[in-house]
Amino acid sequence: MLSFVGIAAALAALSSQAPVQQQDGRIPLDSAAWEISGEGSRIEQYKGVRALRMRTGRAINRNVRMRDGTIEYDMEVTPNRSFVYTTFRTQSEEATEEIYFRPHKSSLPDAFQYTPSWNGESTWQLHHGPGSTAAVPLPRGEWLHVRLVVSGRRAALFLGNEEKPSLVMALAREPVEGYIGLQAFTPVGGAPKGEMVAAFANVVVRPNHVPYDFGPETVAAKPAGLVERWQVSLPYIAKLGAPVTMLPDSLMKSKAQWPTFAVEPTGVVVLSRHVKRTAEQTTAIARLVLRAEREGMQPLRLGFSDYVTVLANGRPLFAGDAHYSFDAPRQEGLIGLSQSTVWLPLVRGENEILFVLSDTFGGWGLIAQLDPASGVEVVATPPR
Repeated sequence: MLSFVGIAAALAALSSQAPVQQQDGRIPLDSAAWEISGEGSRIEQYKGVRALRMRTGRAINRNVRMRDGTIEYDMEVTPNRSFVYTTFRTQSEEATEEIYFRPHKSSLPDAFQYTPSWNGESTWQLHHGPGSTAAVPLPRGEWLHVRLVVSGRRAALFLGNEEKPSLVMALAREPVEGYIGLQAFTPVGGAPKGEMVAAFANVVVRPNHVPYDFGPETVAAKPAGLVERWQVSLPYIAKLGAPVTMLPDSLMKSKAQWPTFAVEPTGVVVLSRHVKRTAEQTTAIARLVLRAEREGMQPLRLGFSDYVTVLANGRPLFAGDAHYSFDAPRQEGLIGLSQSTVWLPLVRGENEILFVLSDTFGGWGLIAQLDPASGVEVVATPPR
């Protein structure tokens, strides 16, 4: 859920001598090898082994760098609501790949998740389903062996003595060398106060060791009518209580110069990748210019995260709230074309469609699909 690569917590002091990775790839669990932070995070003897234990915190190792290869370790979790992470290919506190487990959702469809982090934001709401989430059993109170094999734009997760992976992931970020980290997060109402939720032991990293044949890469065909390019404004902070239709004049005057971004292979334009949130809730405007052969109502299937208002030729049509909410009401906050259908009252010729999109956390993005038989097309270069 929440990415802890961006937590500005106090880090333990580094040893003046960089730790030496052992020949078999084993990474020593000591303060010389890891920068450790967080509530009660520590390395100690636990169940007969040297272990890193956490409640909410992280441990990063900048000296172990890997692009492709294998990361493995033993992990113990509890039944309490918590999130247990591994980060890899980390470039900075704002740019990393991560996988994480939801121990309280053992064997459910999202017990395990992959997500990239862009500009310090974990985009889990934009990455779910095949290639991103998996139903895996997570035994509690006992060691579980975890092995992650990474190659190019793909990674495979193996649990226990599996010969076949529980999930093969399609990685979103460019395959570059980076450092690794281990993390845990306990939300309010999770484990009892002071109780640890994760332990890690026997950490091994083998750069360039890829003992799994991923086979040839394939690119899934995008559905017909999918919007594949979007213009996006600079971010701004909307005043609380102000109508979202009151758009900043300075932005609207420059709309012809807004940059255009392509969607990801998933079909989503990830604003989190291109636009940095500057506050807890940040807003940007995505723009399409549609050319219609004739006047009429046209359906647009729309997925969004977190809040959107849609305007057609200056007229507000639709507002939606899809933010994550644990309860009251429960909302998963996951993006998808099934979220909504907006009927656009188009005139013959060119139509400007604006999507005023706000985000709080979990991923900032849009996905949209037009009826391919409608005679409506996206203008490649919006007119000035």
